[in-house]
Amino acid sequence: MIWFTWRQFRIQTWIALGALAALGVLFAVAAGQIADLYAASGLADCQAHCDSMVRTFLNSVGKGVSGAGYFLGLGLTYAVPPLIGAFWGAPLIARELETGTIRLAWNQSVTRNRWLATKLIGVGGLSVATAGLLSLGTTWAASRVDQVGYARISPLIFGARGIVPLGYAAFAFTLGVALGLVIRRTVPAMAATLAVYVAAVAVMAQWVREHLAPASHLMRALDRDHINGLILGDAGELRVIGDDQLPGAWVLNNLTVTTTGQEFTGPADPVQCGGRTGPGSCIDWVSSLGLRQDITYHPAEQFWTLQLIETGVFVGLALLLAGFCFWWVRRRSV
Repeated sequence: MIWFTWRQFRIQTWIALGALAALGVLFAVAAGQIADLYAASGLADCQAHCDSMVRTFLNSVGKGVSGAGYFLGLGLTYAVPPLIGAFWGAPLIARELETGTIRLAWNQSVTRNRWLATKLIGVGGLSVATAGLLSLGTTWAASRVDQVGYARISPLIFGARGIVPLGYAAFAFTLGVALGLVIRRTVPAMAATLAVYVAAVAVMAQWVREHLAPASHLMRALDRDHINGLILGDAGELRVIGDDQLPGAWVLNNLTVTTTGQEFTGPADPVQCGGRTGPGSCIDWVSSLGLRQDITYHPAEQFWTLQLIETGVFVGLALLLAGFCFWWVRRRSV
């Protein structure tokens, strides 16, 4: 059964290995260039007031092979798991059901459970390994950028780093297999896999992930140095935007509050914040109000905690879907 599964899936395996090898070369070149740019930027010796160096370094990384390797790795790490689910998972059994070859497969000496287990472990293992190697290459190539630039715990970067892509791949693959069993048609199963996967990952990123670990709170005085901007409404409303730059953190909420804890919305002083005065006058007036900044965030140190929990969630979903597949295969006729 192992040999038969290999025969059925050998072309996809060689394509995946070839693509990973090519990407490995690109990542190696990009990592070398990014390391050289980092050394040339002077950031290694910078101890304070390094913002201009960071901007210069990030701008230089976005060009040439280094930029191609960084952004291609980021995009592919997000794209590969749903593609695995749609093109490897969904057709795995749906095609057998659609063409009728399942009747031959299920009437051999190999039991249905062994037949399904071999396919899930063999092809599913390759799926997880592919996503894992891609994530490893992307994380390695972008290590210097993550160190000084975008926080890897932020929603845009988080799903393309660490071990979470392994959980995504396991979930996407078993989701495709399960939907293929239920729908029994290859193309509809592929479309359904993409739709359900995107919805599940979006719900996790937008509403669930921030609750996987306790968030931290920071309450500090909002002085002139921490005011990033002011937004003045037509009716005198005033929104004060405080500085939320916490190194490597994922900021969930950044509120400007009064001494009583209520969110500050104005009204603005028409004399200090009127059209004839400059922004400096309004900032000085806001600084004199005794406002405070209430920030809710996940610190950089929680990156691996969130990675482990989210990966566990998607691996758990994959195991549930695999269990459903075994139940369905045992109790359903061709």
